[in-house]
Amino acid sequence: MERWMDGIRALFFDLDGCIYFGGKLAERANDLLGLLREQGYRIGFITNNSRENAVEIRDKLSKMGLRLEAEMIFSATEAVAVFLKDAFGPMAVKTAGSESLNDALANAGHNVLGWTCSAQADAVVIGRDTEFNYFRLEQIVNEAARGARIISTNPDYSHPGEGGRLVPETGALLAAVESILGSSALSIGKPHAWLYELAMRSYDVKPAECVMIGDNLTTDIAGAEQIGMKTVWIQNDLHSQQGEFDNFAMVPTVIVNALSELYEMLLQENGKV
Repeated sequence: MERWMDGIRALFFDLDGCIYFGGKLAERANDLLGLLREQGYRIGFITNNSRENAVEIRDKLSKMGLRLEAEMIFSATEAVAVFLKDAFGPMAVKTAGSESLNDALANAGHNVLGWTCSAQADAVVIGRDTEFNYFRLEQIVNEAARGARIISTNPDYSHPGEGGRLVPETGALLAAVESILGSSALSIGKPHAWLYELAMRSYDVKPAECVMIGDNLTTDIAGAEQIGMKTVWIQNDLHSQQGEFDNFAMVPTVIVNALSELYEMLLQENGKV
């Protein structure tokens, strides 16, 4: 009998609300990853995190007790810089985001302009800017009025923090910009195919050989399903999405309530319990 993991070579995990919550690892996260490594699967992490680069994320996870290589992490912070270079070549950009986002853009060959610079930008890149304010909003929309493209790292409105706390995300800031401009901006992170494709190219795998595990139905799961991956939806209480699921056009391959439940499921399937 065919099992849902047959033909799978790589499993990609979301991070916030999946592998960790705030500053704590999800229950059984290390056990699950250890089991998958033992069985010969390749493991990666696809995240819409737009404030930290792969090395910073690796170091943060290490402090929580999860040790891995930076090359296993595919973040929106670095992906947006690569996307812009591949799609448009080196650009003059202004940003609303972290220093890590600025560094990623500069390292990819873009010219990062400060907001005090009068020169026109080719693009404005919006990430999760924790100091976003009315003045920055005004600057962004007027830069767009001068012809700059608006690009966002990811469309998420929030992500789950520790103890059920909601953490505002890039999409919430982008919504303010879009409401003024009356048009939608391009977002590079999940569910856009680019971030998944970046990870698959690095691992030399095809969509049918991959599983995406995540807690956000409209980003993690929708994007993976659209490009042909199998999916595991972690239906935790921090993303209240039952109404969205009822109207969801695609059905996740597997639905669990926690990462620990997926671990127990795989143990049973492999005859280890």
